[in-house]
Parts: sequence; structure tokens; C-alpha cells
Amino acid sequence: MRRRTLLATGMVGLTTVAVGRPAFAGPANRRLTVALVPLDDRPVNTYAPQMTAASAGAQVQLPPRDLLGRFFTPGDGAAIARWLGSTDGVDGYVISVSMLAYGGLIASRTAAPTLAAALENLAAIRNLRSTRPGAVIEVHDTIQRLAITSTGTELDTYRDLLVTWAKLYDQVVNLGQEELRAQLDAIRARIPDQVVENYLAARARNHQVNRLMVEWVADGTISHLVLSEDDTAPVGLARAERVELEALVAQLGVGDRVEIFPGADEVDALLVARVIAARTAPTYRVEYAGVSGEDWTAQLEGIPFAENIRRHVAAVGGRVVSDDADIVLAVNTPSSAPGQRAADLDAFVGRIGRLLAAGTPVIVVDPLIVNKADHELVERMENRLDLAALLSYSGWNTGGNALGLALSHGTARWAYLRSSGSGFGVPDLRGPGQAHAEYLLYRFVKDDPWKNIVQVEAYAHARAQGWDPLALTPEQRSYFDGWVSDRLVPLTERYFADHFAGHRIVLGQRGAKTFTATLARFESARVELPWDRLFEVVLEPRLRLS
Repeated sequence: MRRRTLLATGMVGLTTVAVGRPAFAGPANRRLTVALVPLDDRPVNTYAPQMTAASAGAQVQLPPRDLLGRFFTPGDGAAIARWLGSTDGVDGYVISVSMLAYGGLIASRTAAPTLAAALENLAAIRNLRSTRPGAVIEVHDTIQRLAITSTGTELDTYRDLLVTWAKLYDQVVNLGQEELRAQLDAIRARIPDQVVENYLAARARNHQVNRLMVEWVADGTISHLVLSEDDTAPVGLARAERVELEALVAQLGVGDRVEIFPGADEVDALLVARVIAARTAPTYRVEYAGVSGEDWTAQLEGIPFAENIRRHVAAVGGRVVSDDADIVLAVNTPSSAPGQRAADLDAFVGRIGRLLAAGTPVIVVDPLIVNKADHELVERMENRLDLAALLSYSGWNTGGNALGLALSHGTARWAYLRSSGSGFGVPDLRGPGQAHAEYLLYRFVKDDPWKNIVQVEAYAHARAQGWDPLALTPEQRSYFDGWVSDRLVPLTERYFADHFAGHRIVLGQRGAKTFTATLARFESARVELPWDRLFEVVLEPRLRLS
């Protein structure tokens, strides 16, 4: 990594933007607070929304950690329902139905949680509306993905077969492609009846709850709803369920309060940002690295990426425009031809650089490659841009995940900077600025060197010893906690030294004056595996400003 020290141009536009009151007005000595029931306990659903909020001077209130479950151990939905009822003094609620109803995303993919128990837990949302009639209640639920969760058991034998069967079933039964019936029957014959019955039971229960949430939007129980399609495809049972839900949304006339789009893990942070940025109505112009998002569909998604952008932007409370905008979304799409790639990336990074130099807020979305950053793009950004001048970046997991995580962080930070002149005292600007820089560093390290280098080496190391990197024993996980930490902590410190140290970040504005601080020092980083697998990692860097 090449060391560069640049002076961030920052938010020059702040000096010309009319600054109004904060998105949420309240006592000057109280931070905006969002009560969050997360999708599960992984960092993407806890740390990401917390840091999204912290970068905007807000805070996220989570249920006690032991209620959230872990990996295959479901969370305690009934206890979380009681916790929701006990919350007070918050500015908004963000509630994952998967956690509240079933105990988390993985539990929601199994037939074990009963519909009756799910409905009993979900009554907590009705109770919130009854006891807090004016509350902002943001809810999200998932349209179940086609694949079951890998468990390291015999059930994994049927994982790919179930996906194929679910796609063929939709094509034959729902779309009338009878020429595929022989393939459908052949695949079905290879899957035990009990496996199919459990799979369909989970889908039927979840779909019924999906529909109920739309109805609760219509009757005013829920302020706003996101139904995210978890790892979907152009055909399959998830497509058929989505079409039914879209028809219900249209029938009930709630299209202005319900979004349906590919994604899942990003929605906690996205809705936290929506609460933070309420009443700011940001506008976004999209710049693509290669082909238009109208002509490209990301892997594991079923709609053009431009449409997914529009739906995510609506979910955060904004809209996409074609001319002057508050924020530019710079989106990494594939090139029209392989030989064009280098030139496209060079031009793309050049455009981002010019936007930053002009003081334009920029969010970089890197959805091209599933599960990791496009290193060709990131390397150019490292060499030619001041990374600390960006509003946000993400290349994590699916296209929708990358889009939503970058959009949430960038929007929350933009809303904070826009309202920073409202008068909370200059010292208060430093905490959000530090959190913003820490989260930006986290995103670059986690999405590129962790995913492209350290995780690859960790998988190879595990397999060389005969271990399954996606199903570690407690002893193996303990070993890899140390193994990963020994590599990722110094890597994060080096990345900070190469690309962040000495750079300046914008803290906020008072009148005509813009306040900045220097990224002075890497203090520490907490690193461990959140689950007994090597797919994700806890990385929490701490920085010092001067």
C-alpha cells in the first residue's frame, strides 16, 4: 500500500447550503436515540447501524446481548417483545420481524418457530402503537431466500437441489413453462418429502407474516415497511411471493410506505439512517463506472440495479434525480467489454476525484463482486483519492447489501453535516467525526484486504487442517480468533497509516466557518469471530483526532 497524505477538500458546499434545524429537533443535551431490534447479532446488524448513527451524533439502543441469540441459537423473541415495551425516550423504532417473530434470520428459514408464537411476539408492535400513538415505527421483514442455511449436516446435501427445485417449480407451475416439467419431477424425486415439507412450511408461515405486515401499514400500526428479498433470483418461489406482495401493496394503496427490494443485512442500518435523516429529503444523482444500472442486474438479485437503487433511496427517505443533487452515488458496474475495464475505472475514479475537489458529497457503492470489494477499483481509489473525504463506501456481500450500507452511512453523515450549524457546541462535533472516520476505515479494510486477502488465507489454512471454515468447533474458533487478530490488527493499522493518517475530515459548520480535524493516530482494534465460521469478522478500530 502506498502512503499518501492529502488535505481533504471536505464539504465545501456547506458554506453555501442553507442550514436548517437538525433532522430531529430536541433538547440540545440529548442525543437522538433509535431503539433497534436487529436482524441478528452479527456486526452488520449491530455495529453497522450503531456506527451509522454515531457518525451522525445519534445512538442506537439494542436489546440485551443475551436476548439476540448466536448463529444457530435463536434469539428470545418473547423477551425482546417485553424489552420493546419497556423502551422510553427514543425518537424512533427500527424492528426486524425476523428477530422479533422467530429469533433471527437463520431461525426464520426453518419451520421450527410456530405461526402462533410469531404472532404473539409481533403483538409488541401493536402495543407500541397503542401506547405511543405518535411514534415512528420502522419495520422490516425478509422474503425468504431460495437456499436453506448451511448447517454442516446431511441437510446440506439437498441445499442446491432445493434451490433448483424452487426455481423450476416457479417456472412450471406459476409461469406455465411445461417443457421444464420433466426436469422439475426429476429434481423433486431426489429430495426427501420431509425436507420439502419443512422448506415449504417455513415459506408459507413467513409469507403469511409478510402479508400481515403490509396490512399493518395500511391500518397505521407501522409507519413504514421494507420487505427485502434475501438472496433472490429472476425466477423461484421468492419471485412468486414478491409478486403477490406487490399486488397486495397496490390493492391497499400503501406503495408510498412500503418498499420491496433485493437485500436484507443492510436494512437495519438503512432504516436507522431514515430516522436520522427524517425531513431532510436528500436527492441523489447516480454515476456509473461502466454500463448503466438500467442494463445490469447484480448477482443474487432479480431486478435491474438502477431500480434497486431507486427503491433503497426511497427507503432512506430520498429520491434519485438526473441533474443537480445533494449527493452523488458513484456505483461500480461492469464494463461493456473486458478490454474497456481499465479505462472505465480510470475515468470513474477521475470523476470521483473531481467531484470531491468541487466539494460534492460522494458515496461509493461497489456491488460488482459478491462477498468482497472490487480490488481493481479500490486500488485506484487508494492511489488517486483522499479516502477520508468520501461520505461512505461499501463493497460488502450482495449488491443490495453494499448499496444499503454505503447509502445509510453516507446519508446519515450528510444529514448531520447539513444540520451541524444548529448549535450543539463545537466540542460535540468531534465524537461524530471520529466515529465517521472509524467506520469508513472499517469498511475499506473489511471489504477489501479482509475479504480479498486475510479471509482467503484463513479458509485455506482451515481446510489444510481438515476443518470446515463455515462450521468451526469452539476450539477451532478460539484458535482462529487469535490467528485472524494477529493478521488483521496490524493490517488495519498499516491501512490507516497509508491512506488516512494526516488527512483532515470535516467535523461540521458554525455560521460561515467549517471545522475540521486531523486523523492523528490509530489507537487499537478489537478483532474476533462473531460466529463459529470464517465468513465474517468483528473489526472495531479506534482512532485519535487532533
